[in-house]
Amino acid sequence: MAKKMYFLSVFYSALLGVSLAFQCPIWRDILPCTCTHSIPLSKSVIIECEKMTTYSQVLDIFRGFFSPSDRIHLKLNKSSMQDLQYRAFAELNATIEELSLNHNHFDILNEDSFDGMAKVKYLSLADTPLGKLPFWHLWKKMPYIQTLDLGRTKIKEITTDTFRDLLDVKCVALADNQISRIDRNSFPPQIDKLHLARNRIYHLNDSLLELRNLRWLFLNENELEDLEGQLPFEAPVIQVIYASGNGLTKIPSQIKNYRSLDILFLYNNKIESLDGALAIPRAELSHLMLDGNVIRTITPENFIELDHLGTLSISHNQITSLNNSLHPLKSLEALNISYNLLSEFSFQEITGLQRLKELDLSYNQISQLTGSAANLVESNIKLKKLKLHHNYLETLNSALSGLSELLRLDLSYNKLRRISPDDFINLDQLRLLDISHNQLTTLEEMSKTYLPRLRELKASHNYLTILAHDFHGLPVLCNADLSSNQITALGRELVTKTRCRLDHIHEVYDVIKIYLQDNPILCDAALSEITSIMESNHAKIYGVSHCPPLSEQPVTSKPNAFLGYVPEPISPSPVPLLPVYNPPEYDSHILPPNGDLETPNQIQPKMYSSDPVVEMRNTNPYHTIDRLTDDDSAVIRQPRRDDPPVTIIPHNLIVTDPTPSSTTENTSSTTSTTPKPNVTEQTYDPAVQEQVINKLVSEIEELRTKIEMISTQNEMLLNKTVLATKVP
Repeated sequence: MAKKMYFLSVFYSALLGVSLAFQCPIWRDILPCTCTHSIPLSKSVIIECEKMTTYSQVLDIFRGFFSPSDRIHLKLNKSSMQDLQYRAFAELNATIEELSLNHNHFDILNEDSFDGMAKVKYLSLADTPLGKLPFWHLWKKMPYIQTLDLGRTKIKEITTDTFRDLLDVKCVALADNQISRIDRNSFPPQIDKLHLARNRIYHLNDSLLELRNLRWLFLNENELEDLEGQLPFEAPVIQVIYASGNGLTKIPSQIKNYRSLDILFLYNNKIESLDGALAIPRAELSHLMLDGNVIRTITPENFIELDHLGTLSISHNQITSLNNSLHPLKSLEALNISYNLLSEFSFQEITGLQRLKELDLSYNQISQLTGSAANLVESNIKLKKLKLHHNYLETLNSALSGLSELLRLDLSYNKLRRISPDDFINLDQLRLLDISHNQLTTLEEMSKTYLPRLRELKASHNYLTILAHDFHGLPVLCNADLSSNQITALGRELVTKTRCRLDHIHEVYDVIKIYLQDNPILCDAALSEITSIMESNHAKIYGVSHCPPLSEQPVTSKPNAFLGYVPEPISPSPVPLLPVYNPPEYDSHILPPNGDLETPNQIQPKMYSSDPVVEMRNTNPYHTIDRLTDDDSAVIRQPRRDDPPVTIIPHNLIVTDPTPSSTTENTSSTTSTTPKPNVTEQTYDPAVQEQVINKLVSEIEELRTKIEMISTQNEMLLNKTVLATKVP
């Protein structure tokens, strides 16, 4: 019934005078095969069948559907079809123009099965083992094949018989085989595309010398060590040579003769120098890949004729200097010099390269940038992307100022300690700035630099602690990644001058996303307040952090301009006094007449005859200074448990009672033969004592604030507990 409806539709179309192409059968009538038009309304269709056990199945499905004028591309893949040697493709009663027999397993290929296949122009036997099968006798039945795909067929050699009967072949693909031997004159001279990649070829044996019509040549991933004298003598139309992944030590001199050469891939070889091999007169070369070699030096003479070169990649070499070699490359658009040994880079190297848009200097040893574009007269540097990550930069020296068209700048994984206001002057088009994985402690200077179009800032993995006005020079910032720093406080005015504006849409804004993953501020007890204030300024905080127990979290009085924990300035430690080994005689009147101890401001440098030990009462006591005998050295020690008992006296001073054995010794008794006991003496400085008192007052205030916060937290916890008990 389906076939009847199919022929009726064709009949009525003919009555209406409509010229129709072949109509595919209804899909359910040809399962598991499919039928599609290669081009809509074309007279050619694609018939595809997979996992067919016999060729008879194919004939039964399509019997009566085709006529000799129907042109088809037949794909019989992943099948066994052991009966094919007894059948013929001509039984389909159609004109087969393209035949694909991929991923099949044939015990024998009978040439009679290919009777009537003289119209075939494309044949693919890819992924079908042919290593032990004599397949070249099939060419007599299909002499006009133009494209032949024999990739991954386990072929081991190419002889003079392999392609002898192919009269019109243009493209031969032999990739991913086991070819180690190629006879001379084994390839038809009319070939224009030859694919020999990923084989075991160690010598070409002059097999390519006569291929003057060659356009594409793929020799990559073989075992070739020298191509000198092995490429065609004349190749006036050659466009692509792909010879990467071999062991070549130099560029073959024949390259100079290939003026039409457009793409040359020689990466992952052992080339040591260019030696003028690329000085091609009136060259059309536009893409040159020399990555992964051992090139140490490049000079202007290496690129003198390459006026049309648009892409140059020489990464993973051993280049230490550019030597102004790039100036002849007036058409250069992308330059990759990553993974070399450059220790410095001057932007004078790329002056005059007006088309250069991308420059990759990553993974070098660059510690200095020079030749600021802003200081160069008519530099014409129009870079869009600059990669300087994984170098040794400590400062930028304003070398980047003047790159007025730069869109993306990557300075990550360097040793930057600070950013000065002049470093990013005139970078008015910058959209992304990556300064992550450096040694920055502040971004305060960035507030003095205006980056009107910066939308994304990456500053993670630094040592940032406080952000005050750091975003004031970034009016349209949308994303700020500040994760893995040491941030404890955010300024209340951090984002007051910043609004995330969507690209190309005026007056439409978004929320500023601030990522604070793994920062101490996320453990602050007032995080909810911080988040709320940020959201009121159209900013949202993201991230989680591993927080210590609540009792160990920092609590301090902070300025109103900040949110979070602001570390207090550390008071300078008292300077230890050197011991006096020959002390002068002192007045015996030590204490005032009324017997009261002097206040800290009244204390004068004196020596008590009882030699007391004086220390401040706090959690981190100042070190004491012991006076020893002339034969001993001075030591600084902390109080020990076995120290003599102490007497608490006013002003938070602790004085150790002297032992009876060390009470009264006249200074004039130094001539006595009785050994003097060790004594401990302390001198006083009014400024130091004032600092001590101030520190004690501050600590008391901290303790009071901490008690208040703990009380508040306990009250909140109690309220939550009460609410939880009321929930049914």
